[in-house]
Amino acid sequence: MNFNFSNLSNTSFSSDSQSYLKPYDIHKVVLSKIEKSVLKGSKDPDASFDIVAIEFTGVGDSKGIFSTNLFVPNKDDDFERTVNKTSGKTQPSSFERFQFTLMQIVEAINPSGAQKIKDNASKLKTIDQFIELIIKALNGKKTEVYLKLVGRNNNGKIYSSLPTSCWLDGDTPKPLNFINVDPTKLNFSNYEMTQAKNYKEAKPTEMKDNEGDNNPDTKETGDINLDDLDI
Repeated sequence: MNFNFSNLSNTSFSSDSQSYLKPYDIHKVVLSKIEKSVLKGSKDPDASFDIVAIEFTGVGDSKGIFSTNLFVPNKDDDFERTVNKTSGKTQPSSFERFQFTLMQIVEAINPSGAQKIKDNASKLKTIDQFIELIIKALNGKKTEVYLKLVGRNNNGKIYSSLPTSCWLDGDTPKPLNFINVDPTKLNFSNYEMTQAKNYKEAKPTEMKDNEGDNNPDTKETGDINLDDLDI
């Protein structure tokens, strides 16, 4: 038998793939990607979904990446609030959570850009315009921030996930911090701490990329030129 080892000289035997940031922890990160894309349906190959794909990369002692897909609201149900069957409390709509998730990221990474989006909010007519401004405000920004991650159980495996970004105070959505330049502004609720304890005491399980974590009209008072808005 002829054993040929000639390929040893030009082959790497260690993987370049990155690990993933663990759930139920606060990580120091930078935003490494944000883009609008289309996700093909896994069950129905003809189905497609508009998403905002986001990736954070750990800094310093936080080794790994976290990626998630925010589904762009486009159905009537996405704009309706629901009632939690367990607590009986009314929950923000998918559209409200979508806005709060993206705006909280912008406020943490590019506060002046977030303010310009707020100042021009009444001029936005479509969700695509909103997404375009969000991406414009975040592209190329390498501000180091702290990111709070929780866990999502999918068929017995725990995947890192973004916490919910807002709650309802009466009829008004209010933010729940999950990203900030100051880590003391982030904390876990009693429920999340219980879930964290269960996760850490469970047998180790393989961590995988968070594929498609989902929470996932304004008044027409004027026109907006996205190209001219420097954020």
